[in-house]
Amino acid sequence: MCGRYTVLTEDEIMELREILENIPLPIVRDDFKDYDKKPGDVFPSDSAPIITSNPDGIAFESVKWGFKKWNGTGLIINARCETIKQKSIFSRCIETGRCVVPAGEFFQWKKLGKTNKKYYAKDKNGDLLFMAGLYRDHEGERESVIITKEAAGEMAEIHDRVPVILRAGQLRSWLNGEMAAEDIEKMEYDVSVAPCEEENDVPEQISLF
Repeated sequence: MCGRYTVLTEDEIMELREILENIPLPIVRDDFKDYDKKPGDVFPSDSAPIITSNPDGIAFESVKWGFKKWNGTGLIINARCETIKQKSIFSRCIETGRCVVPAGEFFQWKKLGKTNKKYYAKDKNGDLLFMAGLYRDHEGERESVIITKEAAGEMAEIHDRVPVILRAGQLRSWLNGEMAAEDIEKMEYDVSVAPCEEENDVPEQISLF
């Protein structure tokens, strides 16, 4: 799963804009022209940057992280790639609601007996991470989830799930639907993992979807 990740810094926003300009599709909406968010963790229910596309180009917009549950209790923040086509809450989004969630790094917790140790994962070259996601418009609000797959490599020693991470050259094919949902289950992207020195607080809202 992915329970937290870092909000982009101003420099990373600039780097991301350069990547988007090379896709190439015009940026038709940019919610971050006057970016003033402080670096730190993005929590479920926070608004954070995502990338979407439409026939006119790319939108770089601020969206709430987490689908509201149908019974009004909590949020669904992750979607398992193995079942997104079968789950009705996600299946419609595969056709009309694909997105990319950019991040500097994401966090995972390893269970150690009765305690949990917080780890961070980042690109081994220090590049931005592009997590595959889905979004929907619900009750007048746009919401997003991050797609996860079975973990491999270093991350498999920490947790059994990991976000599906796209390379910059795959953004366009994911957003425009050329990349099949089945393809992301086979995605391989090795990250660098290390323990955090900060507190080991565990996210309260998790998803088993």
